[in-house]
Amino acid sequence: MGKIIGIGGGFGGQDALDLARYIIKLSGKEYPNVLHIPTAGYDFADGSTICMFSRLGCDVDVLYVTHAYMTEELVAKQIRNADVIQVSGGNLKFLMDKWKKMNADKYLKEAFDEGKVLFGTSSGSMCWFREGYDDCGPEGDFMFVDCLDLIPYVNVPHYEGKNWQTFNAVASTRKESAICCENDAAVSFIDGKCELIIANDSPDARVWFFDAEDGYKRYDLTQHPEIVERL
Repeated sequence: MGKIIGIGGGFGGQDALDLARYIIKLSGKEYPNVLHIPTAGYDFADGSTICMFSRLGCDVDVLYVTHAYMTEELVAKQIRNADVIQVSGGNLKFLMDKWKKMNADKYLKEAFDEGKVLFGTSSGSMCWFREGYDDCGPEGDFMFVDCLDLIPYVNVPHYEGKNWQTFNAVASTRKESAICCENDAAVSFIDGKCELIIANDSPDARVWFFDAEDGYKRYDLTQHPEIVERL
């Protein structure tokens, strides 16, 4: 059924460490192979992620999709060797364009089907959904980007921010419902079951749902467990 964790942003300090340990546990291995994919950040690797998983005993590799030496065969090999795959934030459209060019999207869907743990923050969250709402348009304008469609919703990160809440005005232009995560909030889909993850340091962080079947009415999922159960 697949394992995905989409993080709206934040999760620093002990919360980040606790989340990393949870992700390792989900892999079913004591010391899983972790693959870091920094495509959205123009292939500048996130040293903090690499160091954190390394300190927890994991072997960490980095997939540089845009580098001149990269081939589809290498993309496939690195993804297939991973137990946990983490995607960092940045430009969502750039990420999807580069992935499609190298067929990374194909191998990431394969990884999902095999039950590997997929997670990320911001663009690294949106990429797993049907669509993402990102400020990667001309002049930093917000736009919708077609993503991997492993989760059949629109995803919006950093939703506590005023700029990201411009999604409110365009939510009803989509065909599907939307999940919007504030910083220090995340949503997980583990073997078909949805759960919310809220950082201990930010107990008021929220995950919101725009319900396409209810006129795109917005619900606070932390107050509506019955909606979470049916996602």
